[in-house]
Amino acid sequence: MDTPRISSALQGIGTKTRGIKDLTIVDYAFMLMRGIVITCGFFWLVLHPYPDTLKLWIIIPFLIFITYSIIAHGLILIWPQKIETIYFACLSLDLIFIGIFIKLSGGFNSILFLIIYPPIVIHSFYYGFYRGIALSAVASIVYVIAVYDQWWLLQWTDMAFRIFIMFLIAGFMGFISERAKHDRDELIITQRRLEFLQKELEKAYKNLQDVKSQVEQSEKLASIGRLSAELAHEINNPLDGIKNCLAVIKTETEDTELKKKYFELIDEALYDIECAVRNLLGYAKRHVPVWEEVDINGVLERTIIMTDYKLQNTGIAVKTSFEANIPAVIGDSHQLQEVFFNIILNALDAMPKGGTLTVETSKAGNFVDIKIIDTGIGISHDDMANIFQPFYTTKLLGEGTGLGLSVSLEIVRKHDGDINVYSEQGKGAVFNITLPAAIKASAPC
Repeated sequence: MDTPRISSALQGIGTKTRGIKDLTIVDYAFMLMRGIVITCGFFWLVLHPYPDTLKLWIIIPFLIFITYSIIAHGLILIWPQKIETIYFACLSLDLIFIGIFIKLSGGFNSILFLIIYPPIVIHSFYYGFYRGIALSAVASIVYVIAVYDQWWLLQWTDMAFRIFIMFLIAGFMGFISERAKHDRDELIITQRRLEFLQKELEKAYKNLQDVKSQVEQSEKLASIGRLSAELAHEINNPLDGIKNCLAVIKTETEDTELKKKYFELIDEALYDIECAVRNLLGYAKRHVPVWEEVDINGVLERTIIMTDYKLQNTGIAVKTSFEANIPAVIGDSHQLQEVFFNIILNALDAMPKGGTLTVETSKAGNFVDIKIIDTGIGISHDDMANIFQPFYTTKLLGEGTGLGLSVSLEIVRKHDGDINVYSEQGKGAVFNITLPAAIKASAPC
């Protein structure tokens, strides 16, 4: 695993600038808390029997509190990236207003001392354990200052209990916050790690597919190499004929009919060479799969023609039994030709002393059945279990890659088909390929 790259990718966690969409439930809790405080404060001012003069002194800071609260939340919506700075400023002002309200509404005997707890709860959860404790200390100082001129009225047990509750709430909420933050950070790190590893896995899979494609192409070229000597020999034969025809034409310059005959022979020879080379090069080049209706009989005929060069002087007879009007299959003709080509070449290699190669096609229900039968040496029981394994081969080093049958099986399965093999040593082998027939949609009524 590339640990340095993973660590580098994880360094960006948490550095993203916050936007309005990034506001959390705690942010909305701040807004809700302020709204509740303002609403409850309004009804308290209206319903509580304070003297009119004192009520006026309380209403003025209350209106200022409402005004700055609206401004603060407006700033949050305008500059959400500055939200922590705004919260800190609001917290400072909130503590000042809390002290003023407690002092104006009766000091130590004022019920308003309770409003000091909600900001401690939320800010301790927001800032964490240590800042929460520090906040409790500051809030305690503010409370003490607010009731300082009433020391002679203080009930020290009540005072200590109220301050203790501040620290208890701050410590508890701060601890929960730290644990939640730690768990959240772990989840974020794990998520980013998984995303990074997924990208690396996708990249590795793509590289593996590229390598696989190159290996398959190498297998195709290896099978072509097995025909190269025979093909070169077959090309040399018509070339020799062309040379002889040209020699005759040069000497027999007056006989027009004779020259015409030899020119026709040259054309035929060139055509044979062109067809042989075109077929081989067309098979060898990289091919982008094209899914269409494929005539299996036609593909098999072209494949057998490509092996004609190897069949000559080997004592191998070819027999075909193609069912007429066999249904087409949906697939890629080039890939299917590669399957047939691999299996036929293996069949020819299995008959070094001659024999018979039989190729049959038939319809079997909604499937097309292709059989490639040889009378060669057969496949042993031990080899039968491994012939479709990549790189498994019984040939000598340099004579095969061991990929032909594994690639063929993969291609057939991509076409929703299957390959079955039947063999007995000394009596040959049968490769049975089954492909689903193309189902044509019925004409609309």
